[in-house]
Amino acid sequence: MDFSPVLLILILLCGAAHALEDNRCWWKATLCEIKDPATGSLVCFFANQAVSGGMEKQQLSNKVDPIIKSLEDQPVDTKNINYFGFPYGLRIDLGCDNKLDAMTAMKTGLFTGLTPLVILTIGQPVHPTIIKPQNLDITMTAAPLQDGGLCENELCNFGWYVPFPILNGSVVYRIQIISNGLGMGVVDKSYSINVNGLITTQGEENPNSGFGTMGYQFKEMLSLSHPSRPIWPTSKHAPVMIIPGIPGSKAVIFTASEFKNSILIEMGIKSCWVGSYSCPQETFDGKIQEAIIMENTVIIRQNQLLHRFLGNYSILPLKAKSSGAWEEVMRTVCVRKMVPIPTVHGGKEFFYVLGGGINYGSVYRADIEDGDITFSELQDSKGRSVCRFMSEHFKTPIKLCIIRSVSQRGDKKQSDIVVAKFMYSTYDWTYFVMIHDKDFHVRGRLPTFIPEDRGDSFIVADNLKPQSDRFVIINGIEYNPYSRIIYFWGSTLLCSLDEGQTFLFVRGFDVEESSIQFIKYFRFSYHGEFFFVTTLEQVWWGQEGMDRVAPLRPSLGWSTFQSLQMLKGQDISYRMQMSLLTVFWDANKNLQEVVYIEQENRVVKREIPVAEISSYSVFTLAPPQILVYRSHNTFKFPSICPFHWEQLEDLPQPEQYTRIQQYVARPPLIAAPLGLQTVASLATYQGLVHHLLKLHTEYVQDIGDPAQTPIARLWKGKEKFQDYYFYVASNGLSSSGFNIEMDVFSAITAHPDITFPDEIYLDLRGSYTFSIYTSAGVPSDVTREMIKNIWLSAEVSDNDAIHVQVTREELFNRAAVLHKVRISDIGAFPGQALAGEGLMPFTMRLKMSNSDIKCFQQTNLGIESQGVQRMTVYIGCPSGKRLAFDISKTVAECTRLNKRYFDCPNPSVVPCFYYEDLFYPFFLIQDMVLGDSGPFLGSYTLKVVGGGPYSRDNIRYYTQEEILLFNSINYGAMQSLIWTYQEQTQPANRTKEGFTVLTRTQNNIRWICQKNSPCGDLVAQGLMAPDYYFIIEVSNKGVDLSTYCDYALRFEIHVHGFPLAPSRALSFFLISLATICALIFCYIAFHCCGPVFKTMGKAAYEAARQQYEVQRGSDISMNMDDRLHYY
Repeated sequence: MDFSPVLLILILLCGAAHALEDNRCWWKATLCEIKDPATGSLVCFFANQAVSGGMEKQQLSNKVDPIIKSLEDQPVDTKNINYFGFPYGLRIDLGCDNKLDAMTAMKTGLFTGLTPLVILTIGQPVHPTIIKPQNLDITMTAAPLQDGGLCENELCNFGWYVPFPILNGSVVYRIQIISNGLGMGVVDKSYSINVNGLITTQGEENPNSGFGTMGYQFKEMLSLSHPSRPIWPTSKHAPVMIIPGIPGSKAVIFTASEFKNSILIEMGIKSCWVGSYSCPQETFDGKIQEAIIMENTVIIRQNQLLHRFLGNYSILPLKAKSSGAWEEVMRTVCVRKMVPIPTVHGGKEFFYVLGGGINYGSVYRADIEDGDITFSELQDSKGRSVCRFMSEHFKTPIKLCIIRSVSQRGDKKQSDIVVAKFMYSTYDWTYFVMIHDKDFHVRGRLPTFIPEDRGDSFIVADNLKPQSDRFVIINGIEYNPYSRIIYFWGSTLLCSLDEGQTFLFVRGFDVEESSIQFIKYFRFSYHGEFFFVTTLEQVWWGQEGMDRVAPLRPSLGWSTFQSLQMLKGQDISYRMQMSLLTVFWDANKNLQEVVYIEQENRVVKREIPVAEISSYSVFTLAPPQILVYRSHNTFKFPSICPFHWEQLEDLPQPEQYTRIQQYVARPPLIAAPLGLQTVASLATYQGLVHHLLKLHTEYVQDIGDPAQTPIARLWKGKEKFQDYYFYVASNGLSSSGFNIEMDVFSAITAHPDITFPDEIYLDLRGSYTFSIYTSAGVPSDVTREMIKNIWLSAEVSDNDAIHVQVTREELFNRAAVLHKVRISDIGAFPGQALAGEGLMPFTMRLKMSNSDIKCFQQTNLGIESQGVQRMTVYIGCPSGKRLAFDISKTVAECTRLNKRYFDCPNPSVVPCFYYEDLFYPFFLIQDMVLGDSGPFLGSYTLKVVGGGPYSRDNIRYYTQEEILLFNSINYGAMQSLIWTYQEQTQPANRTKEGFTVLTRTQNNIRWICQKNSPCGDLVAQGLMAPDYYFIIEVSNKGVDLSTYCDYALRFEIHVHGFPLAPSRALSFFLISLATICALIFCYIAFHCCGPVFKTMGKAAYEAARQQYEVQRGSDISMNMDDRLHYY
């Protein structure tokens, strides 16, 4: 027996034990382009800092197809399916504090069972085009693979690999790398790797060179003296980020990986604005002042000109053609400023343009849908602009009207919020808040002066009592459509909870410095937090609904955090001089900063740990207590948090509420001793993952069948041979050397580890329940007063939409309090909608009393804040639900109730029914996220919307007028109905259009096909009765009060055995009767009058013969007389 692998494992484990004892390791991801799976050709990026970090190729490859089709002894379809692979894969490695120990750690992890798991989250597109939009996660087990090249042993250079799936319609991807729980502990990591369709950075070819030019070093254009600037991507949908505003240059900092990798690109803009009389310009600067990044489009402003570039995204359903060069837009408008809208509304992206020069006081809105962009000026129904409306509304002379900022309200009307400054003189002005839908509506007037900070809660704005001489100056507004809160920022920070009617000053921001420091930019996390950066490059943080903000940098907490980072030595950037480039929220809602390190000539992304910095600030300010004992003195730092710790309990399984479809995939089982995969097995792995996701996107069958799920269709009837495939693989008889396990591809419907979700979706009257267990400390040290001071409050953004019920239970024996929370929908969603469309978001916040920025807890992930739980609640029809025709139940009930089974003479895939039988349709509600289905118990209308006789090729769809004629009882007098409800126990309800409302118990349909209907006069072709194919539409919209979902469904059925139309049957009867009568008459006449006719015939014959003889004799005598006379 060969003991070399065992000895190698023992040597490596013993030798690495001491080296890895104090070595911290984490997962690293490298994006690799798959050139040719047959040869194992891989080109890996990310190690090169001169790339964007994103995926730049979007075309699938069919080079895995011959590899998979050669697997005759594996459970794959080698004849009917074409397999494709992805353009990219991921290489997973270990990064350690000591780089020399990284490979040793990887080998140790391989031998101890350590395997990385990659959770890929695929983002939703702005405008979903599939019928059933869904969120999607797929957990893939990484496969160890030996890299090519010369090696002294077979483990000298290996890595873990997984496919990187891309789906049509999605350009934003997030990966999380976790461990499988075996071997050494490794820190989890998350990365954003998106699709870059703007410029190619990973090769020599550059088809999108019109976007810009690469090749510049950071030190050539960046300086430590440059100020920070905001980035404006569309939240959750922008695949790239751009930092503009580099002085004296048209360059920007570009990334497709949230600045894990970034490059300098000089924009390929050829035109420059030099100013004019109608659009004056005081100074000229060639820099890119502003940049708005959307899902497929980038808009930049240089001076007073706007330029647009549409990326080359072949996986998006774009209506416009991708740009070859920058295109100038709004040429006739002098642009002063752009205002971004980070959220998406109604499948569209928005931004605003503020006019300058001759267009001063004008506001323009840009709507972007599938690459098309349209601009419109905000005017009322009378054609008046904001400034003209206000001037006429108040009838007051205005010296100057300045539009300070605009925001999108996010309602169905897509109305706008406008803040305008009206100057009556140099030192007399007023800010007004207005709502614009079709007209302008004045909401309120902002205060003029900043009040004194009294140290209590929010400071209510009062325009009647000036309390200081510091003016309120507004530079911008931010509106959160989820929480319905507006923040006004500039020389101070105000908020409004009622969209501009009343205002509250937020405490904490030093108003004494308002004359020298202003808020420069402000951003929401859309998870209950926000930050802003000042003109002095200070970073501040706050929570929505909290009465004060706190400085993050500079602060005592930041100084402590920075000192600890220097002592740890894990990030040397904290020891070097740097300049702040920007601050943003990443995809995980963590606050990040991007800094320029001049000494190393690189741009670095660093997390700003809000909870950790805040805890250091609280700890620094808390005075210690000195305790005197007989033997010694000691001190301790008292806790200012009202409780000791808290945890969430009784959390339900998340899939039903988060609506995230989750799949699991693992590589083939390899027979090699070390478990290293081969190129063929890795190619098979990515081909099967692609086929599974392809089946997922195609899972919109109209006829419900459990055998049609993506997992079931992946193996296509191979399940019954599963034991055979296992036997072949376990005995080493597989020709490929690996075995595809059918059980490792599955859909997750239950999780062992349940966490509190960030977002949930509720249908009509739906609810979400859980509990919060809060401990006050050790029972022996806790008093009743301490327990009674633990209270939980609930806040929602709209009390008319969602309701939160909190039940409090005191557990004195455990020194704890148990709060049971129930979040419910109360039926405020207007009407019904398709699955995943028109959802209305609201925010819910649970807060322990007196816990704001006071309660923290050390966890495996670091220091985290306690006392506050936030959630976004969407009401409407959750995604992933659909209505399906239950063919099995329908056939069974039709057979039972009609007391006979019928199928067409020539069966096909279309279900067939007999014309004379009653039709009893049944339907299913299928939840594609949970993978289950149940009977549809609601009300619905059924309409025949298309059809054709004899063959499916003759099917046509009816017009709206024809649908009414063929289905509505209101048009019964027209004799055009195709079907009717067969009343048995009670009559059915009807809509005002005359459509019959059916239910699961009232579904008796009788085919009648009246004379003016399309199936009313069918002629048989051959000896078989006529057939007709019907397209049936089922909808519960407007008739079902049990759900927000508009379950729209169309399916096809085949009806056989049509009788003749009454008129045609009567004509056939009369013709047949006439024919029979004629035959009978002839028969009777022949038998009754035959002898008479025979005698008469003979007499006539004799008479004719005699006449003939007489005539003949006469002719002979005349001839004789003539001869005699001649002679």
